[in-house]
Amino acid sequence: MDITDTHIHLYAKEFDTDRDNLITQAIQYGVTRFFLPNIESSSIALMLDLQKKYPLNCFPMMGLHPCAVKENYLDELKIMEAWLAKQSFKAIGEIGIDLYWDKTFFEQQQHAFRIQVEWAHHHHLPIVI
Repeated sequence: MDITDTHIHLYAKEFDTDRDNLITQAIQYGVTRFFLPNIESSSIALMLDLQKKYPLNCFPMMGLHPCAVKENYLDELKIMEAWLAKQSFKAIGEIGIDLYWDKTFFEQQQHAFRIQVEWAHHHHLPIVI
């Protein structure tokens, strides 16, 4: 049986010390697909590098994580929209509203969420919330 991890930030620094070992072991145990939700513009290269290294296993998604929505969110969204025109992604994600840590940018999170849902519709992609 093949197992899919539908949401894992394998490119995050927390995995730097054992990323390859973790992926190899997971594949041996049947976890063969990893869907990588983006966080912000600084995580795009890391995510895409992981896809290049494991093209049969790692599948990138493009989006602005709600906790990464700050004053510059429109600039961040422009970068991500440009990436959507450059290559294919499996979904728009991770997107949504997250008020657990901070409620400062609630209106901006709502606006960013609506924009990204429109991207999903335009590109015929699912969204990951």
